[in-house]
Amino acid sequence: MSKKRRRSRDAPAARRDDADNKNIAIWIQSDDAKNLLCPSGYTPLDRVPAVRQCTHIIADLVSSMTLQLMENGDKGDFRVWNDLSYTLDIAPSKTMPRKNFYYRIASDMVLYGNSVGFPIYGRSSQLEEIQLLPASSVSFERSEFGYSARIGGKLYPSDTILHFPFIPDDTYPFWGVGLSLDIADAVQTLVQANTTKKGFMSEKWKPSLIISVPSDSEKLQTREGRKAVLGSYIDDTQAGEPWVIPAGQIDVKTLRPLTLNDLAVQSSIELDLKTIASAFGIPAFMLGLGTFNKDEYNNFISSRIMGIASIIHQVLTQGLVENPRQYFEFKARSLMQYDLPALTSFIDTATKGGWMSRNEGRAEIGLPPMEGLDEIILLENYIPISKIGEQKKLNGGD
Repeated sequence: MSKKRRRSRDAPAARRDDADNKNIAIWIQSDDAKNLLCPSGYTPLDRVPAVRQCTHIIADLVSSMTLQLMENGDKGDFRVWNDLSYTLDIAPSKTMPRKNFYYRIASDMVLYGNSVGFPIYGRSSQLEEIQLLPASSVSFERSEFGYSARIGGKLYPSDTILHFPFIPDDTYPFWGVGLSLDIADAVQTLVQANTTKKGFMSEKWKPSLIISVPSDSEKLQTREGRKAVLGSYIDDTQAGEPWVIPAGQIDVKTLRPLTLNDLAVQSSIELDLKTIASAFGIPAFMLGLGTFNKDEYNNFISSRIMGIASIIHQVLTQGLVENPRQYFEFKARSLMQYDLPALTSFIDTATKGGWMSRNEGRAEIGLPPMEGLDEIILLENYIPISKIGEQKKLNGGD
């Protein structure tokens, strides 16, 4: 654990000193300020269904990976188990499950560009948990020695928090901008297309009707008069029930309106969904467009998912690990899509080649270890590698 981050057990939200001088900063970060300052009809990104779906896909996958504490060794890196690795991989927060904790970090990074956590240490200077702060309650300011985070009206130096930025800003690269700029236009047209579709599908008359009735022309010139005439025929009729009218007294003509395909609304929605998926780096089939492609999915895992995961484990390493030979790392192997025959063939080759034990092979397909399968074997009668030189044929025997 980094000594420079060891602070009190209280999170920033609990510190209320000099509150009278910070009311403006606190109000600007509140929901009331958003409701007052945002224009009428404004739809936040986190309220757009397609954006929420893309964010959920990314955050769900990132939070499903195992976080391991690794250490550089002379013969390769190996996993380390200690109190710090347990806290971050099993119980990083006392108020939410481990998966929700990393889900929140990833989703805030994607939606808002930044996620901020406040490490809480116990009396023995051991990390107890990390308290995540709402993205809307944190702003960033350049300072003499880098930058600071304003939380609840109080400035905190960057080395006292855990800051996870996504896509650095051109002018101030120490904070992230997220994907809002890349998807703003597509979201705007998607919201408008969905509004048009909703209004089109909620029309009472499908198709539109022109009804000719015997009535005084002056009476039909007002809205109230037309409603009274029409109501005399249909007010007592439920939707889908036939009208009962005098023969020859009413003439109904149907106007066939344009469909959603004629208005190109559906194709516009699909195009905007593909644009948003592309900006998020998500395969379009994960939004219901097209069919599943294993190679495309695996590339998504190794690029976008691991790109976000790398930011998270690098910030955790920089902020919480004292040993320069140790680092945190997310393992993406469990997320990749493999054909079972291809996976078993790989394990068979690895065990016969002598660079994987049979228990390691069982772990690859989710099976528990078995006694006696930890030794490395080679193809020559499957004997332990330590006894390869004891074969009789190599010592003059039969």
